[in-house]
Amino acid sequence: MKLHLITFARASCLVSTLMLASCQVTHTTSDGAPMGAKPIEVAPPPVTSLPNAIAITFAPKPVDTDGNNRPDTLQVTVFLFARPHPAPHWCEGEFYFAIYPPGKAGTPTHPGGEPIREWSLSRETVQEARTRALVGPCYEFNLSLLDNGNSDLIEQESVDLVASFQPSAGGPRVWMRGIRAVQFPKL
Repeated sequence: MKLHLITFARASCLVSTLMLASCQVTHTTSDGAPMGAKPIEVAPPPVTSLPNAIAITFAPKPVDTDGNNRPDTLQVTVFLFARPHPAPHWCEGEFYFAIYPPGKAGTPTHPGGEPIREWSLSRETVQEARTRALVGPCYEFNLSLLDNGNSDLIEQESVDLVASFQPSAGGPRVWMRGIRAVQFPKL
């Protein structure tokens, strides 16, 4: 009887070991795709690199800062890139933003007519707006329709935003690729 128990115990251990050996652990992302490669630290571009690309993100929606149920301030985060370097960087210079009625912004080489609002941010303002996000160095701005005594009463509930950056060290003005639609719905 002892022999049968020992044989049974050994067989059980062998089966358990085989089962464990055949188990495979996989890690996937929330969309079911396999996990990416382990992140590596990316070196910033050389300090003499001038930006040649802009990426912009927005807060989920414009904010109503004066409590009149009309959104008036768009919060933007801007990243400057010197491609082919993958990391964003800071650069001395000035930003320009403008909003147009939908379909009226034109292109960088053929701008549209008169913008609804425009913001020219000085070198000092740009310097003060420097911060860091998960992606890396960036700038955070609040573009308010109320600036310069203007009203937040605009006809459109959607506008087209254009943006550019002019480096202080010279070089060409860098335009955001394409036009971004921004919603300013009445609350």
